[in-house]
Amino acid sequence: MDWLQAQLSTVPVWLTLVIVFLLPTVEPVLPVLGMLLPSQTALVVSGVLTHQGSLPLAGALLAAVLGAVAGNLLGHAVGRVWGGRLAAGLPARVTESRKYRAALSAVSTYSGRAVLLGRFNVALRTMVPVMCGTVRVPWGPYLGWSVLGSLLWAPSCVALGLLAGSSWQQWGGSGVLVAASVLLLATTSLPPLLSLRRGAPAVAPQA
Repeated sequence: MDWLQAQLSTVPVWLTLVIVFLLPTVEPVLPVLGMLLPSQTALVVSGVLTHQGSLPLAGALLAAVLGAVAGNLLGHAVGRVWGGRLAAGLPARVTESRKYRAALSAVSTYSGRAVLLGRFNVALRTMVPVMCGTVRVPWGPYLGWSVLGSLLWAPSCVALGLLAGSSWQQWGGSGVLVAASVLLLATTSLPPLLSLRRGAPAVAPQA
């Protein structure tokens, strides 16, 4: 995170906001990028920069929320068009992995709500939108859950950055950030992980 903060602090404000928007937008369709540089990290860093006065708070929040919604919609669209072929082309080590099965179980059990439950988990966040599109989760409910999840997730990440920035000297921002992130991950990942233990039902694309 320190490296990303150092890089973003040297670029213009408008470009930083574009990056904060783009990372959650492309994360669902470029899962490798999401694993290497989770969008949550960029949002937290934007909160730190906001605390330092380098970014406007309203701009950081708007870019984060819009990027999260756009990423969900883009992932859903990709899943509807290419989801079946993408799934068929995945190697067995991916489809048999715990993360893949957790995402499949979340979509199977919760349908459009999975995009809300998975928003706080990096593995589910990168897989669930495409899976929802693949099984043809209706656009209306999916959009509603996407907006709700984005409105909860994006400000939370920015707020973590603000908290870390304000407590950096007194408490150690990294420690605060890690503790809060673990809490968010545990509370929001519990339902899909519990459903995984019951076994993932088969999912077939709807006509």
